[in-house]
Amino acid sequence: MKWKEVSVLTHGVCVEAITGLFHQLGSGGVIIEDPQAARTYVNKIKWNEGTDSLDVLEHEFIVVKAYFPEDRKIIEDLKLNIEKVEKTFNYRCKMYIGEVNQKDWEDAWKKYYHTFKIGDRLIIKPSWEDYEPKESEVIIELDPGMAFGTGIHASTRFCLKFIDKYMQGEETVIDAGCGSGILSIAAAKIGANKIFAVDIDDVAVKVAKENIHLNKLDHIVNVAEGDIIEAINEQKDTDIILANITAEVVSLLIPQAYRSLKPGGYIFGSGIVEGRWPGVKKQLEENNFIIEEVLQDVDWIGVVAKKA
Repeated sequence: MKWKEVSVLTHGVCVEAITGLFHQLGSGGVIIEDPQAARTYVNKIKWNEGTDSLDVLEHEFIVVKAYFPEDRKIIEDLKLNIEKVEKTFNYRCKMYIGEVNQKDWEDAWKKYYHTFKIGDRLIIKPSWEDYEPKESEVIIELDPGMAFGTGIHASTRFCLKFIDKYMQGEETVIDAGCGSGILSIAAAKIGANKIFAVDIDDVAVKVAKENIHLNKLDHIVNVAEGDIIEAINEQKDTDIILANITAEVVSLLIPQAYRSLKPGGYIFGSGIVEGRWPGVKKQLEENNFIIEEVLQDVDWIGVVAKKA
């Protein structure tokens, strides 16, 4: 199968809007190449240059890439909506259209995507690599496919750290915008009793189901395609809501999240660009959430908030 690869060169303030646009148009996967975040991460740890692209590290701009089935007619819609983003943020973006084969995509992941650890316990491991876990470590088998959510980007890492730190076991969880299913798998491996994962993207739903089956968690995680806010509205007495999406969508779901959560329940919010954090913070406080923890990595924010 062939996919259209749409690359938009932009600035941090536009990233969330462009990512949201891609998802609204039904992208089969979104990648954010943020060289500033990558350089910060590389400087913090001993890094094997073979696991990242030196070309990306040298850029000063952010590239947001999305993938659409070859037969989708989306170019005119993309141009019109990106023009709106440019006017809103007063920043000129550049768009490039390419083509990628499914096999090329898979081979690229195998070249650059390797086993790594997040928090005290979580080990993210692609299925094609071997790893012998140490005591207390939890293995998450993951093939990202064409869906967002590998654990590498700051937004996903934040939520994984929150899962590792705050979950005690026996929880009921909603994964709002599940992408590859990585957060659902982590929550199940840590000890959640029941997880409802939902995504508006049918490709993400397919990939999430495959990854959940790969981890033998079909009995715990139920994956469905649908609207995130409607899905939360249908679930009651929830212990934790995972929301690794965008600041706009996090803000929209906060009132419903409060109604769905048990007293003392948590929302883990991520995918929030720094400039949009004040609005999300205000929405949390106005809906009687107590902010327990905030993490930041370059321009990205993650938050843990507790229902009062």
